Amino acid sequence: MAGMNIKIEPSILNWIIQKIQFQDVNSSVTELLFKWQSGEKEPTFNQIEDVSKKANIPFGYFFLTTPPKEECKIIEFRTVDSLELQEPSRNLLDTVDAMIDAQEWMKSFLRDNETDKLPFVGKYNKELNECEIVEDIRRVLNLNESWFTQTASIAESFKYLREKCENAGILVMMSGIVGQNTRRKLSISEFRAFTLIDAYAPLIFINTCDTESGRLFSLLHELAHVWTGTGSFYNDQFGNANNVSFLEKTCNAVAAEILVPHEIFRKKWKEHDIDKYGKIAELAKYFKCSQYVIARKALECSFISEKDYTDFVDKLTEEYKKWQEQKDKKKSGGDFYKTMGAKMDHRFIRALASSAKEGRTQYTDVYRLTNTNRKTFSRLVNEIGDIKW
Repeated sequence: MAGMNIKIEPSILNWIIQKIQFQDVNSSVTELLFKWQSGEKEPTFNQIEDVSKKANIPFGYFFLTTPPKEECKIIEFRTVDSLELQEPSRNLLDTVDAMIDAQEWMKSFLRDNETDKLPFVGKYNKELNECEIVEDIRRVLNLNESWFTQTASIAESFKYLREKCENAGILVMMSGIVGQNTRRKLSISEFRAFTLIDAYAPLIFINTCDTESGRLFSLLHELAHVWTGTGSFYNDQFGNANNVSFLEKTCNAVAAEILVPHEIFRKKWKEHDIDKYGKIAELAKYFKCSQYVIARKALECSFISEKDYTDFVDKLTEEYKKWQEQKDKKKSGGDFYKTMGAKMDHRFIRALASSAKEGRTQYTDVYRLTNTNRKTFSRLVNEIGDIKW
C-alpha cells in the first residue's frame, strides 16, 4: 500500500493548496501538490503522509470526498474584518484548539477543587462603563494609578501585570509558534491576541511575534474583554483602526487609561518644554508604552491636531513594518526552558503538576497539554520553581 497510487478528489486538493498558501510551507510540498492537481503525478500513500506532516493538514483530510468545514468560532469576535480570516490558518486553528483544551482542563480542576467562579468575569456585560471597568480592574489586580512607576521597562510592566492576572485567577498564555514547532510561526498579520471567556478560568493568549509594547497593550485590551464577558480575537495589526465597534473602542480606552492615566498624562505633557513629537517619545518612555498610545492621548487632550496625529501614526506604522521585516530575518534563540516557562501560565503548570502527583491526571495528558515529555516537563517545573516535583 505504501507505494500504491491513490486518488485524491480535486476539490480536496484545491482546498489543501488554498490552505497552505497562507503558511510557511516548503516549496517542494506545494510543487508536489500542484503536480498532483495537474495530473502530472499521482500521489502515493507515503507521499500523502509526508505532505500531511509538512503542511500540518490532518492525514484523514486527504481521503475525504468534500472539503471539511473547519470552525474557528473565536474569529467571530475579530476586532477588524479581514479577508484572510475567511480562511483561518492551520497555525491559528491548532493554537486555539490547544488553548481550549488547556482552559477546559483548568476549569475541571478548579471545579473539582470547589473553587468559586470569578465574580469579575462578565461583570460589565450589560453596561460598558469605561471608568467603572478601569477602577474595577485596578481593584481586582491591586494596581494603583501610577503602577508603571514601579517598573523599569515595557517588558517589566508586562511581567508585573501578568503576575497580577495570575494572582487574580486569569490564565495568560503566550507564544509565537504552534506548540514547540519553531517552523510554525504565528502571524502577527493574522492576530495579536485572543481571549476565551469562562467564569472559572478565563484565558488570554498573546502572540509574542508582536512588539513588547504591542503585547502590553494587548494584555490590557483583553483584560477589558474579560470584564465585559465577551470573547475577543484582537487582529488590529497596527493598533490604530478607527472603524471598530463600540465594545472594541471601550476596550481600547480601558487599556489606554490603565497604561496612561488621563490626569497624570496632562500634567506630564505640560512639564516637558520640547516639541510635540519629542514629548510623545519621552512620555512613551515614562509610561512604558507605545508611542501610538501617547499620540492618541495627546489627540484626545487637544495637544496635537488630527493631521499631526495621522501623520505621526503613518510614520510609526512604517517603522513598525520595518521592525517586522527585520524580526522575520532574525533567528530565534535563547534558553529553551526559560522560553517555555515564559509561554505557560505558572498557575496552570502548578495545577497540572499537583494533579499528576495526586494521580488525578495522567502524565500523558500533562505532556499533551504542555507539548512536553517526561524530561522537558520536569525541567519546566524546575524552571518555574516553588513546585515540589
